[in-house]
Amino acid sequence: MEITSRLVRYNPELVEKAGLPEETQELLIGSGLPQFTLDGEPVLGIRFNPVSDCELVRTSDNSKTLLPIGYEWDENTAALGLESGTGILYRVDVQTEEYAVMNSSLHLFLAFLNRYTAIVKEHSKPDEPSVMTLEQAQAKLEAFRRGEIKPRSQVNEQFKKDEAVKQLRLFYTEKDPVSMLDEETWWSVVLEQLEDELL
Repeated sequence: MEITSRLVRYNPELVEKAGLPEETQELLIGSGLPQFTLDGEPVLGIRFNPVSDCELVRTSDNSKTLLPIGYEWDENTAALGLESGTGILYRVDVQTEEYAVMNSSLHLFLAFLNRYTAIVKEHSKPDEPSVMTLEQAQAKLEAFRRGEIKPRSQVNEQFKKDEAVKQLRLFYTEKDPVSMLDEETWWSVVLEQLEDELL
């Protein structure tokens, strides 16, 4: 499983207009946002996208002004936006226009995404069987018979993954409680799907 990353930067005038915290501005303009991918696909469908002609947008109830920074899966599913002034990251459903907090800061969102990616990479099962020549297969079988290769315990592997997901949930709850406020928050749903082997 390959992890790749490219940095996405944003329009300085628009970022400054949003009045975001200084560390968030530095990320968006200077450092850039890493585009996490696993095997060429965006992690959890998250795509950072600096649309050059976009403006700050208002939520449907006009209570918040957001700087669009990307989307989840595609532009018709959900938009990601940072709240002007606070830098809180929101997910806005494109169809219903409902919005909810994902993380209390962009830095935390990136840290969460990074931790999630590392656990998925570490505990993923290979999708394809390995291909060997007859000689390689015979050599491996002989090494197995000599006790040089130990079979991997599926129970042990599952326990390790369950423990890693438990630690991930603890990390999320401790670092950014608002992201795990209830069962409906974005990260709560992600972890539940990870626990149920849906991700």
